[in-house]
Amino acid sequence: MELHEIAGAMRRLELLRKIRVRAAIAGAGLHAGQPMLLEFIGRHPGCTQRECAEELDVTAASAAVSLKRLEKAGLVRRQPDPQDARCNRLYVTAEGERRIGLSRSAMDALDSEMFSGIDPKELENFKALCEKMFDNLADESTRSLNICKLHRAAHDLIHQSEEEP
Repeated sequence: MELHEIAGAMRRLELLRKIRVRAAIAGAGLHAGQPMLLEFIGRHPGCTQRECAEELDVTAASAAVSLKRLEKAGLVRRQPDPQDARCNRLYVTAEGERRIGLSRSAMDALDSEMFSGIDPKELENFKALCEKMFDNLADESTRSLNICKLHRAAHDLIHQSEEEP
């Protein structure tokens, strides 16, 4: 088997998973990016908009738009910081917690479906292979990046190459 065939199979799988993830979170009444933002706020109650933007590696403006949508949907609430009136603290509402649960359940079901019929030893080996392939490709600038920052780096490279003549 040719290596490009294996790489193609991995790409097909990732694209199909992306399609299924979008459908799964839509079933929870959320849009792309919102589950990660809600989960971050849920794990860090009282965080700021800036902290959200830094964690998810998005611009402050992008975080503001997403947070405004979540607030309008009643999933997040802002509360003024008692020590700094210029700063708002973010909290997930009860409805936001419910949607996080729906999203997480949908993602867990999708993962269970994707990995069904594969025994635990095969899964261990697969994870080890993925980590080894990552290490083979990573350099000092990418090795320690979380998934949000890796996604941003890929996005930036794509747009940079589209702008070049």
